[in-house]
Amino acid sequence: MKTTTAPGFAGAHRPALPLEHTSWLWRWISGLARAAVLQAGLALAAPGPADLAQSRLDHPASVVTLADEVRDQGWICFGARSQAGDWDLFVCRPDGSALQNLTRTPLFSEFSPQFSRDGRRLLYRRGTRNERLDNNRHGEQGQLVLANADASHPIVLGGVGELTWASFSPDGRQIASLSIKGIAFYDLERRAVVRTLPRKGFFQQVTWSPDGRWLVGVANSFGTGWSVARMDTATGEVGAVNRVDCCTPDWFPDSREVVFSWRPPGQKVNNGYGWTQLWRATADGQSRQLVYGEDGRHVYGGCVSPDAKYVLFTGNMEEDGDPGRAGAPMALMRLSDAPIVGGESLALRALHPGAKEGPVLTLPAGWEPCWTGSEVIGRHSSEAAGASSVMGVDATYHDAVPEAGAPMVDAPSTLIGATSGRAQLAAELRTKGWLVFSAKTTAGDWDLFVMRPDGSARRPITSTPGHNEAGARFSPDGRRLLYYRMPRAEPVDNNSYGTFDLVLANADGSDPVVFGTEFPWASWGPDGRQIACLAPKGIRIVDTTTSARIRELPRRGVVSQLVWSPDGRRFAGTANGLGPFWNIGCLELESGAIHAVSETERYNCTPDWTPDARGIVYARGIIPEQPGLAELWVASLDGTERRRLYAETAYHIYGACVSPDGQYLLFTRSREDLGQVPDIEMAIIRWPQGSDASASDQVRLDLGAGWEPHWTEREVIP
Repeated sequence: MKTTTAPGFAGAHRPALPLEHTSWLWRWISGLARAAVLQAGLALAAPGPADLAQSRLDHPASVVTLADEVRDQGWICFGARSQAGDWDLFVCRPDGSALQNLTRTPLFSEFSPQFSRDGRRLLYRRGTRNERLDNNRHGEQGQLVLANADASHPIVLGGVGELTWASFSPDGRQIASLSIKGIAFYDLERRAVVRTLPRKGFFQQVTWSPDGRWLVGVANSFGTGWSVARMDTATGEVGAVNRVDCCTPDWFPDSREVVFSWRPPGQKVNNGYGWTQLWRATADGQSRQLVYGEDGRHVYGGCVSPDAKYVLFTGNMEEDGDPGRAGAPMALMRLSDAPIVGGESLALRALHPGAKEGPVLTLPAGWEPCWTGSEVIGRHSSEAAGASSVMGVDATYHDAVPEAGAPMVDAPSTLIGATSGRAQLAAELRTKGWLVFSAKTTAGDWDLFVMRPDGSARRPITSTPGHNEAGARFSPDGRRLLYYRMPRAEPVDNNSYGTFDLVLANADGSDPVVFGTEFPWASWGPDGRQIACLAPKGIRIVDTTTSARIRELPRRGVVSQLVWSPDGRRFAGTANGLGPFWNIGCLELESGAIHAVSETERYNCTPDWTPDARGIVYARGIIPEQPGLAELWVASLDGTERRRLYAETAYHIYGACVSPDGQYLLFTRSREDLGQVPDIEMAIIRWPQGSDASASDQVRLDLGAGWEPHWTEREVIP
């Protein structure tokens, strides 16, 4: 609802005492828990209190009893600020214990989680780290992500601002999405809209009922703004549940009632603006009841427990839950204890003379919580340290890997709800060697990482906070690695990374030897004993053992991204002089002749060879001053045959790398055209067999953040 500020917030169990000693927030901040929260600024620092139950020894017996009741009643998921300052998804037991971070993606923010009704999957949105979360727009911000219930193996379902205000169907096979164009019912298996309805004034916070018959949402079509309304999913007919200044509706498990936030008119407190309260109403709008209210706190995000015995909510002195800062402390109460009025709240108590004073259980700071009764998060326990985690990252490296469990990871075949094609592709790839790539760390520099081709076992192989590493390539036998190292202050740029210090190391990153800046754009020779590089006067071939110059031939306009063919007979590279813009040139090692294999009237870059040395894959770029996106193409060696391998409508595609067996294609996806490398993601598809390919033709396995990946079939990591 309309944002405002309010002067205070309390939640008393004993209103005769001063507010600062009676608030359920203050009772929670006691002993060690108080110290932990004050240190974190209520921002929910990454580990959080290990077990809130241990800090409740001085709480009223009724609160301790409530905590004991709910401790084993599944899990709560919510968004909250991490130590890194971004928003991550966290889970805890309903009593606040076993708090843990699920996503840990410092380059992004995750928020607005929603469990499927069977507790097996999770929807949430992922946005840029610096975007301010808005309680009235969060369902439109960022991209929609589908993941397992523990947030592992996420799949981004659409672009920024697509599939907005999404909500699971009862069976978890579809979502309902609300946009300005209407309500779309989207099939997750087919990745397609299967039907639509007019939105009838609905404009945010739509939620599908457990029985599948209804949607509830916030609407402005009942003579006032900010009504909560119900829509028939079959006919599109709508009716008001409650009118005027209502929001954040959700369903009771029986689909007969709705829990929602309401700021009743006529309040004289808060300078006449009043305070938002938590209410329940029959879905037909015939009756309603206060659940929780407190003068000094706006209450939002009501979520009824799967057994309909409890309700979870948030509140803050700032309206809308204050997601722009750190969210608000969450709370839980029995529905059988409603209505509860917290704090002094004299006017509110006068309106509800039969209201109780508690108990109310305080939980960590968070925003937009959801609740499942399923036991799906237990695999993330701290007892698993040192073991392989469900997110495809070894737990030993979890804190060191910036994108552990990061967006776009779609790895093991246990992916819940993914198409059988993706699961099969992951299973095919799991034992096919290793990938190496560059990615940002939590420290802000770029390090090298390796992982399995299915996205599992991701781990760093460099740790150099003072430098950036980029452009890693395995030797043909998979035993060695070359890459470039630059000062941390130097931006990582697709067009210049190969001009810094060349480093040669073992394939696992060990024993690095810095060769210096005299070997730009280096590429392994077919036997791994030589490299070719773009020296100022020509293409220089160098012995890697002695650094001796073996041969030099003219560059013929090649300016970057040199790659030696697997059979040793040719070079591919990005060249000037073959047309008005950058083009992909094929240079004959024997004769020194060069010719274009790409179209010459557009920008082209990032070439690489097919394993049989009979084709060159590359990024086919744009024509200047015209719209378009970079696509992956392959060309014959004489350039007479070209075809598209992969393209998307919202992403530039770069960095093609064919698998050693020639059966798969690895690449990166970026919303921005490169130069300087922005947030960028990797993916794999099977080698396309058709004459022309696009994203809709492919089963794509998304692998998380990374740039310039390379592939070896050798076992790099024992």
